[in-house]
Amino acid sequence: MSNKNLSLTEKNQTNAKQSHYEVILDNETTCITFHHIKPGEGTGWHRHEKNYAAFHIQAGELIHEDADGTKGFIKSESGKANFYDVGQGFEHNAINVGEEDIIALEIEYK
Repeated sequence: MSNKNLSLTEKNQTNAKQSHYEVILDNETTCITFHHIKPGEGTGWHRHEKNYAAFHIQAGELIHEDADGTKGFIKSESGKANFYDVGQGFEHNAINVGEEDIIALEIEYK
C-alpha cells in the first residue's frame, strides 16, 4: 500500500475513523492491499508514489480529500477496475460517505 502520512493526518484531522486494510501480497514488483471501509470510515492520509489499479468488490460513495484542500465525490461500481497514473505522486484521504461498506483491492505496481 501507499505510504501513510502521519503529518498530514495530524494537520487535517477528520472525524472519520480509520478503515481496515491488509497487505495480502508484497514482493519486488507488486503490492496488493485489501480494503474494507465501513460507512463513516476513512483511509487515513497517505501518499501514492507508484501507479496502481483498484478493483471494487463492493461499491460505495466516497469523498476524496487532496492534500491541497480540494475535495471531490466518487461513486465506485462493483466489478469495475480503475487505473491510476500518479505522475509525481499525490497525497489524499478517502472517506466512505455512503450507507454500505466499500470492499476493494488496490494493486500497486513497483
